[in-house]
Amino acid sequence: MDFCPMTENLVRAYFSTSQAEILNVLEYMADGCVIIGTGSHEYFLDKSQFCQALSGELEERQNIAFQCRDFWCRQQSLGDDACLVYGGGRVFWESDDRRAAIDMDSRFSIIYQKFPCGWKAVHVHHSVPDREQSAGEYYPKSLVEQLRRSQEVAQEMARLSMRDGLTQLYNYSALERHWDGWKTGDCWLFLLDLDCFKTINDTHGHLAGNRVLQEVADMLLSLVRSGDAVYRVGGDEFVVLCRQVRSPEHAELVAQRLLHSAHERGTRMPYWSNISIGATDVIAHDTLESAVERADKALYQVKRSTKNNYLLCGASNPAV
Repeated sequence: MDFCPMTENLVRAYFSTSQAEILNVLEYMADGCVIIGTGSHEYFLDKSQFCQALSGELEERQNIAFQCRDFWCRQQSLGDDACLVYGGGRVFWESDDRRAAIDMDSRFSIIYQKFPCGWKAVHVHHSVPDREQSAGEYYPKSLVEQLRRSQEVAQEMARLSMRDGLTQLYNYSALERHWDGWKTGDCWLFLLDLDCFKTINDTHGHLAGNRVLQEVADMLLSLVRSGDAVYRVGGDEFVVLCRQVRSPEHAELVAQRLLHSAHERGTRMPYWSNISIGATDVIAHDTLESAVERADKALYQVKRSTKNNYLLCGASNPAV
């Protein structure tokens, strides 16, 4: 049996605005025919669902009657009682003034099955090829681009999860992830806290306080070397990790340089906060918690006494 004439009538009727023509051609479809269209919503489990959707679409089309040009189809037997028909064409429409037009490829596949009453379509799949899909591409380029964009978003989200939103420094989560890489010897942890920072917020407002935090972050980044790292680990607390600090004397020089830079920065700011520092060396079996705890104890002693100063607390010699 030649299914091409039946298929051509069915395809052309789909693009017609004639209700009578469409209903006549729908007789080619079995009641349980599954229809899959181009849109994500175009999935119909039987002919009645399809007819209901098509009726609503005809109202929207109004006087727009698409034409199917360059129609072609082939058929392939699937046995004595089934046949596959596939093909394509071009869907065309042009307004009377020729200012608006549609001209696109269209492809379809239909499976016919033999019933006691004759042959009926039991599956119809219609699609419009992706214009951006290049020759030789198995999958639409849009899918590849969606995958690439989703990967970029995932990477950006991962990056943001490791950064402090205000200062763009690494945050405490990043410090936890990076910690094992710092326990390589000759490393010191400097825990910094701003003196009287609450007074700035209370007197000048939180925007002024945010500006101070950003200035402190900028200052710390300008002082550290390429192999060092700066983290904002709390409201007004920062951690600086420095490699190749081979002695307490060297660590004292680092702390003094931080204090001096903070003082210099404060002379150029209308409002500012000095810093207090507690520092400790990092040893191989240190956990992040143990190292921060030592530095925090040293910091607490500075805050309780002079402020605007530093104190070292060695892992192997707490009296340092």
